[in-house]
Amino acid sequence: MFLSVDLGDEKAVIEKYWLEMGFTMKPVMQKGETVSSAFGVQYYPTNYLIGPDGKVLWRAVGWNELALRAALGPAPAPK
Repeated sequence: MFLSVDLGDEKAVIEKYWLEMGFTMKPVMQKGETVSSAFGVQYYPTNYLIGPDGKVLWRAVGWNELALRAALGPAPAPK
């Protein structure tokens, strides 16, 4: 599951951007900086890959799809 946590934008702005970009992950609006503070986010965007055990497996500032795909590992073989 992918979640995107926003800081400072209005809901309508986020929804418009999500539609324009064709994102399928869920945007989540935080109140204050609760989530950002918990993860120590200082720059936006900061991306995290969190394992099933809740541990951070990968972190990067800025968007780099190739690095994220590499961190996720190889795609499962089709059945």
